[in-house]
Amino acid sequence: MIRQFVISLLVVLSLPHLAAKKPTTLPANLAGSMMPYDFSYTESKPIWADSLTPVYVARVARHGARYISSPKKLEKLQEAIAKASAAGTLTKEGLRFNALLKSVEENTGTQWGRLSEVGCKEEIGLANDLYTLLPGLMKKARVNAISTYVPRVVMTMYQFNHELTALSSDINITASEGKQYSYLLRCFTADSLYSSYRDVGDWKKVSEKLMDSIVSPEPARRILGNLSGFDDHKYRKLTLEMYDVLQSLTAFGMAAPTDEFMSEADYKACWEVDNLEHYLRNTDTPLSSLAGKASSPLLARIIADADASLNARLVDLTIKVADMNQAEAPGRYDANFYFGHAETLMPLLSLMRVPGCYDDSGDFPTLSSRWKDYEIVPLGANLDIIFLQSPSKRTYVSLRHNGRFVAPMSDTMIVPWPDYKAYLTELMMKDKEP
Repeated sequence: MIRQFVISLLVVLSLPHLAAKKPTTLPANLAGSMMPYDFSYTESKPIWADSLTPVYVARVARHGARYISSPKKLEKLQEAIAKASAAGTLTKEGLRFNALLKSVEENTGTQWGRLSEVGCKEEIGLANDLYTLLPGLMKKARVNAISTYVPRVVMTMYQFNHELTALSSDINITASEGKQYSYLLRCFTADSLYSSYRDVGDWKKVSEKLMDSIVSPEPARRILGNLSGFDDHKYRKLTLEMYDVLQSLTAFGMAAPTDEFMSEADYKACWEVDNLEHYLRNTDTPLSSLAGKASSPLLARIIADADASLNARLVDLTIKVADMNQAEAPGRYDANFYFGHAETLMPLLSLMRVPGCYDDSGDFPTLSSRWKDYEIVPLGANLDIIFLQSPSKRTYVSLRHNGRFVAPMSDTMIVPWPDYKAYLTELMMKDKEP
């Protein structure tokens, strides 16, 4: 009798409508540009020979992990859920998703768009990483840091700098922020032609075509039911709105999204569309070279700052040989930091042709196999241009993107600075061509 009862119970539990399905966590990398920084790929050991001494570093960085940028990010979903509720089509899954939206609001409070605790921890880790890589340079470094006026970027800069000063009391840091740096660090708003393209450019047609071909309308339909006036195209757009919320959760400390509201395949399709949009709006592509042109002032500033510091260093060394009591040459820095946004880095990395950050194939449907925003601009993303000096006073460059060393040009990992500067200058001039 007991044996028959156990068998019957197992049969009942195996029925699809009764068996409890444990939610599966969705892949972290499919959060795309909202993925918190992954330190597991960091290479903290120098790749240069012992005969080369680090003498200067330029770092361009995105802000760390943040809260969802604005309550407006939830509004379209909230409006659709309200319509479904009024029409009587809102499902149990819709009630659960609505509860998730309320939880997001409660966890955010008044912190919309601000650096989160996750982001603060990222900056502590990033500062320690740079210090570990370049201890001889950073221990007594004179640093100049600038950032955009946006609070999360300002806080990122000061959190990073604060950790550096905690590592060495001999570091001297000058930091400033404000709209005066927008032409450098917010080219996506400061450059009117580029800003207009980002709003209404031809990229929109390409993005919508991919959305209609791969994004499923079902995740949105499962929460809203069959709403009058809602076709598949509208449901697909709302599925992407769901993705925008789900991809942001871990960045401010909420539990990672699961397949409760969309399958891994649905989530991946949303990421592919989001990834394509980031590429089309923020990099040099066969559709437009405006991104690179808009980012040229920043690259020119990085080059000028590096040359000024390197030249001042030579003057400083000459002075010290002549008079050991003479003060250091004015204006010499050992590091310049430029803090901005994902939209600061993407155009710059594209212009510089950093490996994996530029694609000119024109094959947009397969872009996600070659250009991945979670590798290029995760939260806390950064690019280090490390300047090295030989005993003969020749200067070389090493490039590190998100903790991984990459080839500055061709396949060579360490290149002479004059050659690299000429290469970058040529890219800037090429991008200025009509």
